[in-house]
Amino acid sequence: MYINITEKFDLKKEDIKNPIVLIGWPGIALVAKLAITSIQESLKAKEFLNIQYFDFPPKSVVEKGSLEIPLAKLYYKATDKEDGNDFFILTATYQPQSPSGVFEFSKLFCEEMDKITGGNIKMYLSTGAMITDIIHDNPLIYVCGTDQDLVQSFLEFENTKLYEGGYISGANGILPAWAGANGYAPGICLLAETLPMPMMNLDPRSSKALVFILKEYFSIDMDFSKLDEKIKEMETIFESFKKQADHFMRPPREDKGTDSYFR
Repeated sequence: MYINITEKFDLKKEDIKNPIVLIGWPGIALVAKLAITSIQESLKAKEFLNIQYFDFPPKSVVEKGSLEIPLAKLYYKATDKEDGNDFFILTATYQPQSPSGVFEFSKLFCEEMDKITGGNIKMYLSTGAMITDIIHDNPLIYVCGTDQDLVQSFLEFENTKLYEGGYISGANGILPAWAGANGYAPGICLLAETLPMPMMNLDPRSSKALVFILKEYFSIDMDFSKLDEKIKEMETIFESFKKQADHFMRPPREDKGTDSYFR
């Protein structure tokens, strides 16, 4: 399948320090994408790779009158700490839409990252959403991965829980699993619980829960102001929806007859 990868600037292998790949494909309530783009924006990571891929859906993207084809983008931020991590941050307009496309993209992406870093990636970490019936005040983060020591290191944080069994659909599940299964680097997946509502296409509370644990784990300097704004917007929408639902769920008023003041 056609793939075209364009580098935006030169990056020498010897200059890359303890690289981590953070992944946030768009999915349920855009939880993963919002979390990862929030980190990318806060770190001011620069666009490094531009990836065209023929298994993205045939939908052009229009923003402020500008017409673009769907893309995956990889951003890069070098650490300024002696023992810190450089970050490669992957997100996209859409996920690959076919099973073969998801697997092929994962294979080609891991091969490309292996070349860029000289095989020194420390971890592929993807984010995602876990649909649950009940949402806690602080959404739980479910943890799984290809390296149990790494999994355990994330479980040391509050509001985390081992994802003991099930499935993770799409590229957020396959890419870290592929990396770990094929010896590129351990793969970790963090899933924030969410209860998506029909009137809301975002769940910034779940995204913030993911960002918080990544901030603590990797000592990332984060600005939460934009996420907090989105959370306030979501709460306003939810309260408005709840009032409308309560109104429509009221039982009909009892008919008091023609002399009644109730109409």
